Amino acid sequence: MQAHPSLVRRCLLLGLGALACGPALAQPQTIKIVVPFPPGGVTDVAARALAERMSRVLGETLIVENRAGAGSRIGIDAVARSAPDGRTLLFTNTSYSILPIVDPTARYEPTRLLAPVALAGTYSLSVVVSNKLPVSDLQGLIDYARSHPGKLSYGSAGQGSGTHFAGEYFKLLTGTNMVHVPYKSTAAAAADVAAGLLDLTFDAASKAYADAGKVRILAVTGSRRDPRMPAVPTVAEAGLPAFTLDSWLGLLAPQGLPKPMMERLERAAATALADPGLRRTLEDLGVSAASGEPGQLGRAIGEDVTLYRRIVAQAKIRIE
Repeated sequence: MQAHPSLVRRCLLLGLGALACGPALAQPQTIKIVVPFPPGGVTDVAARALAERMSRVLGETLIVENRAGAGSRIGIDAVARSAPDGRTLLFTNTSYSILPIVDPTARYEPTRLLAPVALAGTYSLSVVVSNKLPVSDLQGLIDYARSHPGKLSYGSAGQGSGTHFAGEYFKLLTGTNMVHVPYKSTAAAAADVAAGLLDLTFDAASKAYADAGKVRILAVTGSRRDPRMPAVPTVAEAGLPAFTLDSWLGLLAPQGLPKPMMERLERAAATALADPGLRRTLEDLGVSAASGEPGQLGRAIGEDVTLYRRIVAQAKIRIE
């Protein structure tokens, strides 16, 4: 029996439609990594390097989207509100732990808001000063700031950022009075220090300026010297051990991600972090690359919350 011509045409059209849709449905979707800071800083560059390696591992496209503002809250909130489908992730730094402790309007609990995927690495901040300042070491900076109360200005990556916290904590420990100037990024603050428009900043991205003789790096806040700058002392070696602060970089996901999906992301991050090229990129940024072992980032965030809550309570640091 012959089929009716119109039925044949309909079946052919449906078949062609299915063929046209099939490859599109089978195509891998894009994974978006939100960085809550502007382009150009250590966090942004590290995120892009990790995304590129994870793309290879997963066989999917990973893109970085910068959603800066409000001390990183805009980017954090965007990811927290995203569906737990593994398509939107956050790559951030220690500011994630600090912000709700110093800013009462940031109402989230760092240990519960997002699910840790992988610790990418740890790094130190540098105490970076303008060549215009007549100081050559950390104690000289402290003495100069004490003798010129309210005259020095320091830049940060914004209200509630890790660099803002570092500046306020430095003031507390040293008994100095400096003016806080919030920028959109540490890179912008460092550029103004290099240009002589700002007295100092606390960041991890000023080595190039120091190498060019445009700024002086007096000390690093980590528990060990930065291997890129072996002659620069730690703050402990420079006489201010209480200012020792190690920072982290990490990848997080919305809560509620299915276990198989989370494990897939964890494996991809760990594989990417084992890549020698990625590790070199991180080391060039002054970041000590981590293994990506599950649980490391969660522990780091928990330790941060305990430490910074104690410091903030003692220092009475608050964002007005």
